[in-house]
Amino acid sequence: MKIDSDLVIRNIAGEVVLIPTGKAALNNPGIITLTESGELLVRKLQEGCEFDDLVDCLLVEYEVEREQAEQDVTAFLGKLKERGLL
Repeated sequence: MKIDSDLVIRNIAGEVVLIPTGKAALNNPGIITLTESGELLVRKLQEGCEFDDLVDCLLVEYEVEREQAEQDVTAFLGKLKERGLL
């Protein structure tokens, strides 16, 4: 699974944002603010990680149960898909 390559992550004034460029900007004007876990997931998606890899990353980084991590990854991926970014 890979996130749209026209997305750029930047730290602006202490906020981590996802900036659509190129074709991604046509359907997603503006910037998307990411949480710490959102940034982690986007970076892993840029590497081509799959669902289980994303869940495992959350389990290693945060003290959450597998079920919660799976729900969080599912919700995050759903939002990206809705915007056509995945």
